[in-house]
Amino acid sequence: MIRWLAVFALLPVLASAQEAFQLPSGNIHCAVFDQRLRCDVLNFAYQRPPRPRSCDLDYGGAVEMGPRGTPVLICHGDTVANPMAPVLGYGQAWQGGGMACTATQQGLRCVNGEGRGFEMARARLLFF
Repeated sequence: MIRWLAVFALLPVLASAQEAFQLPSGNIHCAVFDQRLRCDVLNFAYQRPPRPRSCDLDYGGAVEMGPRGTPVLICHGDTVANPMAPVLGYGQAWQGGGMACTATQQGLRCVNGEGRGFEMARARLLFF
């Protein structure tokens, strides 16, 4: 976790007042609601995880994470995609509510205060 804190200290940071952002590709969008970060990948090529029986909506392309705890895939019937949201450029970082994200050409990496998080891209979704 200390390595990631050092990385965040060196990267240009999108103002923490921003409650939404998108990556330059327009394929990944994130927004903060009720102290939770939600990120959606609009088009993905990774294998969709099995849909829970209780989910009759979309599943596999939206992740939610708080300042503590493990990120989770969510069942959703909406999106946080907003083409008017500020762009988090490659090499930039976003911080807010005990969470931080970095954007690279390979995708988005977000981590919370406990060092848990996810990597999201068109080709992969990884939880750690």
